[in-house]
Amino acid sequence: MSSSSLSDAPLLWRLGEAVRFGWREFLAMNPPGVLGGSVLPRVVLQTLFFTLLGGVVAGARHQEFAYVGGLVLALAMTNILYVSQVPVADKDSATFWRLRTGRLHPTVLFVARSLPYPLVGFGVILVAAVVVAPVAGLGDLALRLAPMAFVYLLISFTATAAGLAAAAFVVGRRAETLASNLMGYLVMLCSGAFLPPGRVPVLDVVGAFLPGRHGLAAVHSWLRGDPWLWQLAAEAVVGIGWLGATAVVVAVQIRRAHRHGHDDFG
Repeated sequence: MSSSSLSDAPLLWRLGEAVRFGWREFLAMNPPGVLGGSVLPRVVLQTLFFTLLGGVVAGARHQEFAYVGGLVLALAMTNILYVSQVPVADKDSATFWRLRTGRLHPTVLFVARSLPYPLVGFGVILVAAVVVAPVAGLGDLALRLAPMAFVYLLISFTATAAGLAAAAFVVGRRAETLASNLMGYLVMLCSGAFLPPGRVPVLDVVGAFLPGRHGLAAVHSWLRGDPWLWQLAAEAVVGIGWLGATAVVVAVQIRRAHRHGHDDFG
């Protein structure tokens, strides 16, 4: 083994331990009973509500539109709200200072510990898709959507990145509820999941910077037989951008901690 590999091994080990800890932390905060008895039913009911509401408001065609978008809304809002548990845990336990003194940057630790949220969120939304489709009479649409499941997986990651950026503010401020819920409601309003793009231009502009918007557009384009790869790439760029925002927010919190000598700015 080369000397460079030896020097990299400790950091890789630390990263692996952070990921492993993230899963244990996730299961401690969201045990199987909570996932199966609370999170999953809520996601299923959210998706069913948006799907049926679309049919009531604008007929069968819009019900199909609402089903495709309802899956995105339920997925994005779940990930955005739940991933806030990662930085909030450090705030409540007063352990952010320990992250600041470690070998791995706090942003890297937050991202590593957040890995379970997009993966579990994607699994939950797959169950919701299978349950809601026959209830709403959209079994054929669900089968047509199956090849695009990976797009929902991408949205699961981009939504988690946006949720983590919003939640990073709570490390130094009392904004646990406000930051994550504001991000979730912005996605609900601007993603194009229920209100088709082009109706309110300002929402289209804001939505272009939010998770779900481009991925959802890619799914609709694919269903119509139109080009969709550039929209998929745009969704990935949005996710990367929110990861960058997370790094900036955490860096600001670190600078404030150094300046004030503590991590409690609430």
